[in-house]
Amino acid sequence: MAAIPMSDALLQALANAAPEELALWRKLVERTGASTVASWLSPRALIACMLGDTQFASAALDTLRAPEGAAAQQIAAAFPEALALAAPAPIQVEHDPPANGSDQSRPLLDHIATRLLGRKLAGLEARDRSRFQVADKPGLSPTSFDDLAQITARVLAAGLGPALRAAIIHLDIAKTSSASHRASWAALGLSVEVHNEAAAAILRRTDRASTWGLAPAISKLAIAWVEAHGLAGQHVRGEGPILMFAPLVGSLRELAPALGRVLGCEPHQATALALDGLHVLNACDTAAVREGLLDDALLGKLARVRDQLTIVSSQAAFTDPYVSLAALAPPADRAHLADRLRSLRSARQRAGEPAAAVDAAVAAIGDQELAALAPALATCQLWYCEAATSALSPAAQLGVLAAAVGAARKIGIDVAKPWHAQLRPLLARLGPDARYRLRLVEAALAQRSIRELLTGAASLGPLGTLSAKLASADSLAPDAIVIDYLETAESAALITLLGIYETRSQVAFHQMLKALCDLYGLRKDELDRVANEASYLASMNSAKSDKQRMLDYVRPGRIVEIGPGGGVVLDLLEARFPDAEIIGVDLSREVIASLETRARAGGHNWRVVFGAAEALPALVPAGVDTVVFCSILHEVYSYTEPRFQLASVQQVIRAAWAVLRTGGRIVIRDGVMPPPGTRRIKLIAPDARTTFDLYVAQFEGRKIGYRELAPDRVELASEDAMEFLYTYTWGPASFPYEVRELYGVLRYDEYVAKLVEWVGGPEVARVVELPAELRGYLQPGYRDNLAGKIELTDEHDRPVPLPDSNCLIAIERR
Repeated sequence: MAAIPMSDALLQALANAAPEELALWRKLVERTGASTVASWLSPRALIACMLGDTQFASAALDTLRAPEGAAAQQIAAAFPEALALAAPAPIQVEHDPPANGSDQSRPLLDHIATRLLGRKLAGLEARDRSRFQVADKPGLSPTSFDDLAQITARVLAAGLGPALRAAIIHLDIAKTSSASHRASWAALGLSVEVHNEAAAAILRRTDRASTWGLAPAISKLAIAWVEAHGLAGQHVRGEGPILMFAPLVGSLRELAPALGRVLGCEPHQATALALDGLHVLNACDTAAVREGLLDDALLGKLARVRDQLTIVSSQAAFTDPYVSLAALAPPADRAHLADRLRSLRSARQRAGEPAAAVDAAVAAIGDQELAALAPALATCQLWYCEAATSALSPAAQLGVLAAAVGAARKIGIDVAKPWHAQLRPLLARLGPDARYRLRLVEAALAQRSIRELLTGAASLGPLGTLSAKLASADSLAPDAIVIDYLETAESAALITLLGIYETRSQVAFHQMLKALCDLYGLRKDELDRVANEASYLASMNSAKSDKQRMLDYVRPGRIVEIGPGGGVVLDLLEARFPDAEIIGVDLSREVIASLETRARAGGHNWRVVFGAAEALPALVPAGVDTVVFCSILHEVYSYTEPRFQLASVQQVIRAAWAVLRTGGRIVIRDGVMPPPGTRRIKLIAPDARTTFDLYVAQFEGRKIGYRELAPDRVELASEDAMEFLYTYTWGPASFPYEVRELYGVLRYDEYVAKLVEWVGGPEVARVVELPAELRGYLQPGYRDNLAGKIELTDEHDRPVPLPDSNCLIAIERR
């Protein structure tokens, strides 16, 4: 019998060591230091020790942070590709940032060495849940953790621990920013755009597994794990079809007999163990991405993918893996496309985006376009799609996917077979710091039909281009493209101007901003006040004391606020009614994002939902005790198409009424039109006359008529004077948007009468009696803001107080 090399014997000894023996080894490493131990060992012995012990593998890889050290040089000799993990790089979108905040971050090494090996896998091996996850963040329950730890123990007991560690060490090598590594792989004709396939190809091309000291079947399994890692998570996120597992299924069917012989079990049992090992790898990889990401629900979804693959992989080897997997795939129809789009927007959906928004976007696709788009996406593996495109509207996200399909077909990729679309470049273009560009891309995509995009027409006109190229120009059988967004000089200049004009204090700049937004079709609810969102929300919150008076008329229980803005009313409701279920509903993604951040930071119990007030019955549970409209109905009146029609307010009120339980209330705080009369305004401030002239020319609520008494004095109807004064109050940054709104929709008695009429009359609605001082009042701050800027008189030049700015109305369901 041939002698076993000492390094292989060392690997076997570590892999099969009793707990007390392993503890002695680890004590030696701890006392001596992993760096010192690694520097002592030959490359072969170092491989054995790292593949035999997870904790040592983690500590040894960590020495790559000092690449000139003796230990790091030994690691590089033992695992040449692992050195790629140590290249400094920007934070990966999928990874938590380093705790030390270093600008020389090594996110791949942080992920693989520190978190995946050092905490996740080591925590499972030790059955230590406190090591596996941070205690104060979401994660696995004790039961789910114990189940996963048992699976891990079964995989390790079968002898697959070294293969698991070998796979983990090489998972992310193709993601490296190391120019030398990427160049060497390119010289081998390898593309790194599809990183899991690239990592496996690198290991195969270099025959790296021959140095690991593992049985050939075990080495091949480790590389198959590398090739398939992360695919289950992609499938769960909607980024990949079940077909993408065909190479793994083929490999497992081929390896099953040899694996069974090595592991000492039947082939089907070896296949099940192999898929358990991949499940452990995927669970650790996912948990290491971001603390709290892996919870019981996600672990259950990953397990269901494993179970499906176990069934398919156990079928006869001569059956086609693609055919077997295709039988599990849902039909490529409209319903499945909507389901997949919801998966791709899962974070947005959890944040409150209604499922109906996705359904509407998919429903807008014609049957012919659907017949071309859906089957092509059913075979497409999307990379970074959710992170790169979910900030877009559902329709725009579909537009990007259609453009990818069109580009692939135009380039010559057979989209009837599995193919890849790499969207990672869009992360930098359309990420969270690119709000202006996001809206530009949305506006441009809205001008392109799905049919146009499916032909490969990727130009978005003056606002840029969705470019596409092959992931590898040398491939004889191309199956992967890379999608990017290229700016034009015009779009780049526009983004710069939008950012500048948002911060200016002169009305003229904001007039130009509005003109630019209108010219390019940018949506008001997304772009207005973007740069100064914080100050805008702060100004809304400053009316806290004024808004508190509403709470006396709120019925506790389930409370819904429409248009919560800065969240001050949500806070007030929570403070007054701590046991109530409080829900905010808003149509602005910016507001929803701001409120979600504030809710997490402040530990608030209220939650927010993205959606339109007209769709309230679909957004919140029935049996609501109070629906609050705080300064929002005038915006419904002003912006809902057709604009300035009471029918839009009626629709929203009826939607709110539909969710109320008996005894429930609608509570309204909003602008109110003053009694009929004539008012004269003396324009004192330097910008007052200019602003008044712009107001008259641009106010969209109705035509403003006035009589000029002097260059600095005008006479006009009381309701028109009120609209100007309270537009002027907000200042130049808000002027371009305030002139689009009518603040005082109706006089108080008319408002109350209409509300009762809209909900069914006095037989079903009771008007709650309020003190006279609440039916109409001047909001605090208006008087101070206008002091010294104007003087207000009646038609006889007698000073008069400023008109009421607000009213309070409450109606109750009988």
